Amino acid sequence: MFAHIVQIKRNRSLAYAGQMSQAEKMVKRSRLDLKPGEEGDNVAVPIPAVDRGRGDPCNILGIITARDLDTDLYQIAVKRGLLCGQYSRNQFYLCPQRLLTKEDVILEKTVSLHSAVVAQSALGGQGFKKCNCSGPKRFQTNRCKCFKAKLKCNSRCHGTCTCANK
Repeated sequence: MFAHIVQIKRNRSLAYAGQMSQAEKMVKRSRLDLKPGEEGDNVAVPIPAVDRGRGDPCNILGIITARDLDTDLYQIAVKRGLLCGQYSRNQFYLCPQRLLTKEDVILEKTVSLHSAVVAQSALGGQGFKKCNCSGPKRFQTNRCKCFKAKLKCNSRCHGTCTCANK
């Protein structure tokens, strides 16, 4: 019975040592794969599927504005302003080209990732607008959802009807 307890303790200590060894390997590999970003580097921040529309891109371009060396967290700015919160190195990709400069972004205003995506979206954020207008006079009034959103009506709105807002 006593030998059985010793065997369990030995197995637990071997499992702990193996777990620590694997963790050290993972940290070493991530440090090699994820090079640290410098201030002014361009980055691509992935956009969660719930925050983007079907026609929107999967990433938003930004620029590193600051890096906290103690916690290794980065402050990222996009065209509409500074993103709320700080990002760790595994939450964005470094871009090899310099597409944005500090002059292209707003540093005085903070925005959430969702509002930055909606502001830069060509389609107005999540989903597609659709109006279902009926009658010739509704197409160029604020009763038409598309006209109110300053968009053109599309084929989903009213397929065969003639529309002055197409």
